Amino acid sequence: MLRVENLNKFFNRNQVLFDINFEINKGVFLSILGPSGCGKTTLLRCIAGLEEVQSGKIFINGRDVTNFHPSNRNIAMVFQTYALYPHMTVKDNITIGLRIKKVPKNEIEQKLSKVVDFLKIGDILNKYPSQISGGQRQRVAIARALVKEPDIFLFDEPLSNLDALLREKAREEIKKILIELNATAVFVTHDQVEAMTLSDFIIVMDRGRIMQFGTPEEIYNNPQNFFTASFVGSPQINYYNCKVLDQKIIIENDLEIQKIDNLREGNYILAIRPEKILLEETKDSIKITGKTLFYDNLGSYFLINVLVNNVIFKVINKGKIERNQELNLYLPIKDIFVFTEDGKRVK
Repeated sequence: MLRVENLNKFFNRNQVLFDINFEINKGVFLSILGPSGCGKTTLLRCIAGLEEVQSGKIFINGRDVTNFHPSNRNIAMVFQTYALYPHMTVKDNITIGLRIKKVPKNEIEQKLSKVVDFLKIGDILNKYPSQISGGQRQRVAIARALVKEPDIFLFDEPLSNLDALLREKAREEIKKILIELNATAVFVTHDQVEAMTLSDFIIVMDRGRIMQFGTPEEIYNNPQNFFTASFVGSPQINYYNCKVLDQKIIIENDLEIQKIDNLREGNYILAIRPEKILLEETKDSIKITGKTLFYDNLGSYFLINVLVNNVIFKVINKGKIERNQELNLYLPIKDIFVFTEDGKRVK
């Protein structure tokens, strides 16, 4: 349904997208995830035709649309601000695109009736955007996209203006709607929770490049580089500068542990997720001993901060552990990631 080949984008002489390549099938929900300024919204705007690309191709539903006007790409975009016209009623906001295209009135009414029933917004059709809630405005923006019956829905951080509880509910609604329609969607976000919960596939971006493309499980459990490992995951992954020397690993110049097989001497970044650190001995693990500094109560679990030879390890535990308690930690070797200094995964 969507294929992007060797796409490059410049603003004047400044290159902002570098050799972007990916493809997704019909019915797939794809999130483009990354920090502010990484190029994710620019990539979305290129797909929509709102930005010109300097090289590469974009295919939608088998058609090369690289040089097509946005109106000829059969896409629908939901913006961060919802972009509703304040002087128009909800009904007029939903149907404006169809009226501009001079779709017959009876066809407009049929399409309108279908999305209104689907989204349950019949009671607000004659209201103005200022008279409805943030959640209702979001539904109106989605309704306006739905009536176009597009090949692809493009979402540009549509939940970022909502509070936490409303955002969670809105996330569930968007996923439910798109699953029921078997719709194809590209969703831009800087929020990894949104990306992990909504997506079939995720593109992780940094500085205009795709760092990894894969399922949420692959992105989380098998990061291909240090950026992906450190950006995805909450609480954030534990990571440390270390060096391998004389059959030992020295972490942050303070903590010495046994060498991991097949690691040559040199400098590395060692990383392990907080939930992978165990408090009970297990086979093929590295034992370290420290003292608890403090804990964060996160509701369903506690995040324990343990100091081991001036190195802090964050550990997830079901129960709290008071300060200054001596604690044995076990790091399963299979769950330790090792990266080169420039971020490439070696283990």
